[in-house]
Amino acid sequence: MTHRPPPPLRPSLRWLAGLALAGSAPAVMAQGTPAPLRYVVPTNQAMPLLAMAGSQPVDGLLKDIADTLATGLGRPLQYVVLPAKRAASALHRGEADVHCYVQPGWLEGQLLWTQRFITSAEVVAASRDAPALAALSGLAGEPVGTVLGYHYPKVEAALPKTFKRQDVVDADTNLRRLAVGRVRYVLTDRLSLQHFIKRHPDAGLREVLEFDRTELGCAVSSREAAALEAINQALRQMRSEGRLNQILDRYR
Repeated sequence: MTHRPPPPLRPSLRWLAGLALAGSAPAVMAQGTPAPLRYVVPTNQAMPLLAMAGSQPVDGLLKDIADTLATGLGRPLQYVVLPAKRAASALHRGEADVHCYVQPGWLEGQLLWTQRFITSAEVVAASRDAPALAALSGLAGEPVGTVLGYHYPKVEAALPKTFKRQDVVDADTNLRRLAVGRVRYVLTDRLSLQHFIKRHPDAGLREVLEFDRTELGCAVSSREAAALEAINQALRQMRSEGRLNQILDRYR
């Protein structure tokens, strides 16, 4: 019988095989099954970043990134749902493996970091009738919609004594208050604003100022050091094959 060589891998699977053979292959459990990728889901997020049903994520950018990353690593996915302020301690204690859409300085302590793979633009959104802004100084003394627990270093530096925060639980609530006139300006990210305008085009919200632009990546527990390069490779593949733009286009 003539031996036939195995058919070539489909392009969509070729990179998965490369990850499986890499020296930094994902951790495996004692019986040889790949260990789950324990992915932090912060409970203070809202769409377009996250939608929850009970204790499980059902939609949003963070879920899409988690699903794509776990598939690229060939590992089952396990969500670790907790408040954002507990994410760092969960990574340090080895109760979670990875937390994405963050940057050093947002989380305390020594953690491993992936390459940065996604951009977040921080903007001032305004209500329909609010005046345009030329600079952050235009917010001096103005009640500004903000999210509880979030820091806004550029705004705090520009308005050290005249930054009047109006804290709410998440970005969507922030934008809803703006739409009904509770405040004239809110601080948000461009993706959240775009997603809100897409769903509520008659609300009249608009971007009036970009005040910060940040490149974000993933924080990784030191217990996952052996998998760091595989995680980076999966993130690179996510971008180079257009998966990341496909995910973002769902919400823009």
